[in-house]
Amino acid sequence: MKSLRDEWTYLVHSKYPIIAIIFPLIAVLGYSLLLPSSQINEANVVVVDQDNTAYSREFIQKIDASPNMNVAEVVSYSDNPEQYFYHEKFLAVISLPKGLEANHNRSLSSRVGLILDNTNVQSITLIRTAMQEISVSENMGLSVPAIMKTGMNAEQAQGALNGIALEVRSLFNPTNDYQNTSVLAFTCMFSFMMLNINSLPLIARLRVSRRLAAELQNPFNILLRILPYTLFSTAGLIFSLGVLKMFGGSRFEANPVLFIIPVVLYVFGTVCLNILVAWGAAHPGVAIGRMVIVLMPAFVLSGAVLSRSLFPSLAIQIGDFFPFAWLYKFVRSMGLRGAPLQEMLPELGSLLLYVGVLSMLVIARALWEKQKLAKNATGDAPGMGAAHSAGPTSTPGGGISVQGGATVPIHEPIKG
Repeated sequence: MKSLRDEWTYLVHSKYPIIAIIFPLIAVLGYSLLLPSSQINEANVVVVDQDNTAYSREFIQKIDASPNMNVAEVVSYSDNPEQYFYHEKFLAVISLPKGLEANHNRSLSSRVGLILDNTNVQSITLIRTAMQEISVSENMGLSVPAIMKTGMNAEQAQGALNGIALEVRSLFNPTNDYQNTSVLAFTCMFSFMMLNINSLPLIARLRVSRRLAAELQNPFNILLRILPYTLFSTAGLIFSLGVLKMFGGSRFEANPVLFIIPVVLYVFGTVCLNILVAWGAAHPGVAIGRMVIVLMPAFVLSGAVLSRSLFPSLAIQIGDFFPFAWLYKFVRSMGLRGAPLQEMLPELGSLLLYVGVLSMLVIARALWEKQKLAKNATGDAPGMGAAHSAGPTSTPGGGISVQGGATVPIHEPIKG
């Protein structure tokens, strides 16, 4: 009972009761806002209309009327439909063949192409279902009047019953291999977690060891301390992705040397963000405790597990404040989809600009801290110069030196 009472007293006087109640509520509220719906509605798709007829435009309107799809762009021709997936703006490409209207009028079959981004199966399931429903509806609307007519040959009868045959291609992960989804996501997450554990206490460690003031004489020294983290974390992540590809059968199409560029920027930006988040921590333990501020939002909003298409636009914009979300953009587009570095230059430039801003914020925070320490030192200087010993001290002449006064002689008693 004593142990129970002792532990109870400790917990009551700590912050744990509040944390135990507040954090689950924050999680419930956060995930409720992030996931307003359990399915993806109005997913952006591209339609390649090679027929460009009244019927093809009517068919596009039916696709756009589906609650699961939004026709964001219509083009007449595309020799490389994979390029529409590189920047994560579209989830599917629908190709309408030439002669669609002519085959429809003659009750002949046409093959509509449905090209899906299979890097996240959750984001495309409803698109596949919606397209199948549209094709069945079109077939029924064509076959019922046609069958009522007489004089139809076998080919026309078959075309009437199956006027539109949907051909589906699942790109980038056709076998739904977990090596390309869950295993890859948690590999990156554990690397990210280790980086946070070791870099968050950086400033607190300098403060506890009384080296922060000397380090701030040149604020760029803080940025120099980030370089070892960048080296080891980049090497570890690239090595683990290589092992996953060689021995796990993971799909990784990017050039490893070129892929180092976004990884270096991600690591450097992450450590800069960690320094800003944990700067005021009194000791390393407090700094590590702030990892929840960085780790969970970055991992959830990166799209590593949940498709970013599920999130509202505000959540996606908040996620872009975390360099880990940028890393996973490059993992999906360059690693899984095989996008060349030239295609990713807009994202690379944005990440470079963001990391530059984080670096300047670190320098500004260091300069502010340096100025504060200088003011504190100036304020303590007068008191330190006037300080004397608190008690009286003896003098060679046998007197007592009183603080702030003259020497008082001491006479020995007269012997009689």
